[in-house]
Amino acid sequence: MRSPPQQAPLLWQIYLAFWISGITAVAWPFPALVCALLLLFADKRLRRAVRLGLATSLWLLGLAVAHWQLYSPAPVHSLSDSRLTERRDKPPPHVCGVVSDVQGLPDNRLRVFLQNTRVLRAPQSSATEHSVENREALLAPDLTAWTWEAPFFNPLPGQAVCLDRQPREVHGFANEGLADFDVWWKARGVNFQVWSRADQGNPQLSGEASTPAVWRANLIQAFLTALAPKDPEPLQNADGAFHSAAVYDMPQGKAILVALLFGDRRFIRQQTMNNFAAATLAHSLALSGQHLSVTGLLGLVCVLAAARLYAPLYLKQPRHVCAVHAACLPALVYLWIGNAPASLVRASCMLFVSAVWLTRHHPRTMLDALCAALLCITVVSPLSALDVGLQLSALCVGVIGLGLPLLRRVLPPNAESGTARESFSKRCVRRLLQILLVSMLIQTTLLPMNLLIFDNAGFWFPLNMLWLPAVDLLVLPGAFIGLALQMLGMDTAARLTLNLMAAPGQWLADALVWFNGHNLLQGPALLRPHWTALPAFAALTGALALTAGRSRLPDAGRRLLYIGLVLLCVGPIARLQSRFSQDTRLRVVDVGQGQALVLRFPGHLRLLLDGGGSASPRFDPGKSLVAPVLTNNDAPRLTAVINSHPDIDHMGGLIHILQQFSVDAFFDNGQGPAGLAGQQWDKLRQELGSRPLAEGDELIVGDPDSGLRLAVLHPPRKTLCMETPTNGVQSTNDESLVLRLLRRGEGLVLLPGDASKRVLRRLLASGHDLHANVLIAPHHGSDTGFLPDFYKAVQPRLVLASCGFQNSYGHPGRKLQAWLAQQGIPLLTTAQYGQISVTLPERGPARVSSARAKTD
Repeated sequence: MRSPPQQAPLLWQIYLAFWISGITAVAWPFPALVCALLLLFADKRLRRAVRLGLATSLWLLGLAVAHWQLYSPAPVHSLSDSRLTERRDKPPPHVCGVVSDVQGLPDNRLRVFLQNTRVLRAPQSSATEHSVENREALLAPDLTAWTWEAPFFNPLPGQAVCLDRQPREVHGFANEGLADFDVWWKARGVNFQVWSRADQGNPQLSGEASTPAVWRANLIQAFLTALAPKDPEPLQNADGAFHSAAVYDMPQGKAILVALLFGDRRFIRQQTMNNFAAATLAHSLALSGQHLSVTGLLGLVCVLAAARLYAPLYLKQPRHVCAVHAACLPALVYLWIGNAPASLVRASCMLFVSAVWLTRHHPRTMLDALCAALLCITVVSPLSALDVGLQLSALCVGVIGLGLPLLRRVLPPNAESGTARESFSKRCVRRLLQILLVSMLIQTTLLPMNLLIFDNAGFWFPLNMLWLPAVDLLVLPGAFIGLALQMLGMDTAARLTLNLMAAPGQWLADALVWFNGHNLLQGPALLRPHWTALPAFAALTGALALTAGRSRLPDAGRRLLYIGLVLLCVGPIARLQSRFSQDTRLRVVDVGQGQALVLRFPGHLRLLLDGGGSASPRFDPGKSLVAPVLTNNDAPRLTAVINSHPDIDHMGGLIHILQQFSVDAFFDNGQGPAGLAGQQWDKLRQELGSRPLAEGDELIVGDPDSGLRLAVLHPPRKTLCMETPTNGVQSTNDESLVLRLLRRGEGLVLLPGDASKRVLRRLLASGHDLHANVLIAPHHGSDTGFLPDFYKAVQPRLVLASCGFQNSYGHPGRKLQAWLAQQGIPLLTTAQYGQISVTLPERGPARVSSARAKTD
């Protein structure tokens, strides 16, 4: 039996694509524009003036609406007011707001969204008086996201929360080739963030929660009671406050049940989430159409039961139509239970639209339902198109819809398919093969997006073939049954059911731990493709879908094929051009309050100086920021890695780089940190044969005829010769490497690391030539590393500082900023500009650019 070919999208669906493309252009202008041009090139129907004008108008309208919603001017009195600038000598402001939403995050954390936020600061004349009456109130109309680690109560929507913490403006990391999460936060209406742990800031709860929120909290509590019967603490305390009643060392199989049913991940460990992501299974924990299938199963059961009681039911409506209608009410209930994430809203909209079409006897395809759902969502909330979860969910459904004709061609149905004559084993094998092929098709089509966003190629996607059927057919239905039994007072039966349903998740979590312990889970570092690979794969997928059911590729398919192949060549051409460039380039990567510098030399030699670092166990700048920057349209290879000194904000990110990248040479100052990081560091130094650098050493870069060399100015070979501090304490900053990049004797860049004033005075006294066109500000631009005589000796034309946005250290220091402004020397910081790139050609002036704004 020949399968029908894939039909061209309807014209309104093409217009919808232009509308959504315009919305996404506010964050990703070039990919969105290329996708729009791709549609114009492939679809001849748009070549009429009226249709072309309508498509262009919708694209521009989407861009205008998204830009207005994202960047509309804020009121004058907001949390960014200079009166609320954090200072260590002042008490933190008092933040109060009404809870609008609460999300559970891994490792026992909550993300609380506050609306109508008020910030109160004690008046300058009465620093000791902190009553509300004597505080100055500033109103923030935007949402404030409060991330609370180890919470001791459960705030619910409708309640008021107050705490003494400093709010910060939303400000992500801006690096070339990486997504800026500023847009992700602002698309949700969040412009400010607050962090706290346990009782820090003395958080207080008041007011009554909304009735639906209380019902949902009680439902979660009933589920937790069945999962962890040894924990008797109620969710609602005697005073009416909702407290955290969870057992936070919950077995991960049970924690996965809570995440699957309610979307609450607070009981899942971060390492478990990392393992699921590495195994390409993280999508199974995000509530979407896969989870909504349990409502379809419930609707089918209800219809079968009703048909038993009323036989003529199928004479009025076919069974599948009745099942879709019966699933709508459970889908609404699940939307409430799962807290309505964007991907679940998309799946529910598709179900409701399908029910309407079936009622009107207008059958439609999966792609029609997807387009209708996206139309409803983006009209009501245009910025939802920027939600990565919704994007991935919609793309997966779109790939499945496009791949169905191709799947029928690869696995053609036979006469026994779907009949009683087909054995159970054959049906199971057939379903498993379908899941494998669909997973392979999705993984291949979304490969560029997975590499660009998650830096993960998804080698373990075949695990979906085992885990997804278990979730859909066993775990989720069983979890709902256990919850129903608990609500009916059948505690023993509920506990037994949930323990059985938790077993598959526990087995999977244990297996992933074993894989990770044997270094089998984490794939190798790979080249992250050029952004043009996204529209290229989209075009090739469309061309492939049009081949199914046809003897020859139609004209639209050939056009898609040609432009897809052309776009695939852009990345290699750009990479080839970079390899033949004779310019020297410095990149200061935006890693927050840390430092990571990339030097690129002729011959495509790359040197990494420091890798940033963070004290957070859940965030590794080396893995999340530095590695993606280095592999952006480039191979994971480095000519050399240098660590200036082993402070966490310089060394922490290098561990991942040294483990995953091909590194030809490794240099440091001969020191290492203490603790577990020190053990890993010592092991890597031994494996890579690290060589300590000291004053007088020189590294010849590339061809000696190029005249490029890196001179080491500090520390001296016998550091004990240095002046000892009066308190007898030797700072690791005093041992930081100080390097000077020269080209035929001309000082290009001076890299002093975290050198303090003591080190700078020693450099001045040593008689070294310190002149350089570009200076990396010592110690992130702090006033402790500011010495006017040193800056006069360097005579920089440009000063760069790597520091975090609104950092509590006050970097860069006010003295440094004032002196440089007086001297007319520009100061660029990663906090303001994101990643900063300086190109130093052999002839002509230096060229400076940044990820956030162009500079002169």
